[in-house]
Amino acid sequence: MVGALAGLMIMVSAGGCNDDPLGRHAISGSVKVDGQPLASGNINFDPVEGQATSGGAIIRSGRYVVPQGGGLVTGKYRVSIHAPTPGSGESIAPNALPGDAPRPPSELIPRSWNADSEHFIDVHKQGPFVFEFDVPTKTP
Repeated sequence: MVGALAGLMIMVSAGGCNDDPLGRHAISGSVKVDGQPLASGNINFDPVEGQATSGGAIIRSGRYVVPQGGGLVTGKYRVSIHAPTPGSGESIAPNALPGDAPRPPSELIPRSWNADSEHFIDVHKQGPFVFEFDVPTKTP
């Protein structure tokens, strides 16, 4: 009896190892700026329908991955992407006092993709869980 109970407990615990109690999904994809992979930045997914999760990841060489543990449940999410303009924010202002911090970097990504974003993804129960973005910075 004890052996059967121990075996049942092992089967139950082994079967639940990959299950997330919230039903989160790993999310991945790419981010391009004007058709080229974004060198570095970050991406965030904020719930718009009262979901219990939000998520985000660092973008490296145009790719990002949100692991399941920090992933998203089904629903609609607002996408915001941030990236510093290369070479910005590294110098101290000419009139800075000793101890003043360097200027913050300027934003490479237009406000329409972060502070004022109207870009969304829909995470469905069966996927897909790969989302690709191409951010235009030049006006046609």
